[in-house]
Amino acid sequence: MKKLFFILQGSLFVAFNFFLLLTFYQAVTDRAVTPGVGYNTPVYNSIEEFDPSLSRLNSIEKLGNYTDSVAAKSTKAYPEIAASIIRKRFYHGYSLYGFNENYMAMVLSKVTVQGLNAIVIPDDILKYPFAACSQQSIVLMDLLQSRGYVTRSVGFSGKETGHFCFETYYNHSWHYFDTDKEPDEKVLAAYNRPSIAFLNQNPDILLKAYSRYSEDYVFDVFTTYKYGSVNAFPAPKAIIFQKISKFLSYTMWFYFLLAFIVVRRKYKRLGMPKLVRSQRRPFIIKRSVPAYSAA
Repeated sequence: MKKLFFILQGSLFVAFNFFLLLTFYQAVTDRAVTPGVGYNTPVYNSIEEFDPSLSRLNSIEKLGNYTDSVAAKSTKAYPEIAASIIRKRFYHGYSLYGFNENYMAMVLSKVTVQGLNAIVIPDDILKYPFAACSQQSIVLMDLLQSRGYVTRSVGFSGKETGHFCFETYYNHSWHYFDTDKEPDEKVLAAYNRPSIAFLNQNPDILLKAYSRYSEDYVFDVFTTYKYGSVNAFPAPKAIIFQKISKFLSYTMWFYFLLAFIVVRRKYKRLGMPKLVRSQRRPFIIKRSVPAYSAA
């Protein structure tokens, strides 16, 4: 038993130092990189709208403040201004958690369900210059909801690939936004930025809006739309998992330290002589003896 506890305390001490080192690495590493195992950082293709200077908008609060300032000087609808900023804020590519921010999610993604480390927390998505269609939509939906707008997700499931966008309600109707595939803004504006349902009812307008893509691709993907619930977060389980795994990524070392202390105390106690461990001080109760006078 003593040998077992000796090995166990050594293992816990090594694990404590390992996780403490990972936590330190997370604390000092730049968040704008993705050192994921087997994943190449996306590179800008020089085709999409992208403004590197907007990378300074690295939180929902900063993004909201900037959008508010632009909207104050414009007559355009707030969602349209916000969408225009997001089109320039990101270029396409999945932002994933790596060793730099949430190593727990990255490791679990490798050994269980692939994609668990695809970031869904809005503030964390904004730490990167690139984001996938769902991630850009999550950021924009979160911003608009914080400003009182109602949104709903739009999911596509084509035979070859899927896609993710959203709609928001203003001026008495729903309006469709796709900041990732970047449909022609002038075409959509000419029809008061219609819903995806309207675009499907008018396929010629749908094709004009997505003129950069082949007709086969447009009809395969964009005619398979499905609406999500109003104001519902599109990945509720994923965001819970990522918040918990991120917390553990910064605190796991503490639990191993506690376990080490407990095992260490047990090991030291096993090493004490039996006489010392079994020795107990007698508990003496003092009672007062009544005095009797001689008869």
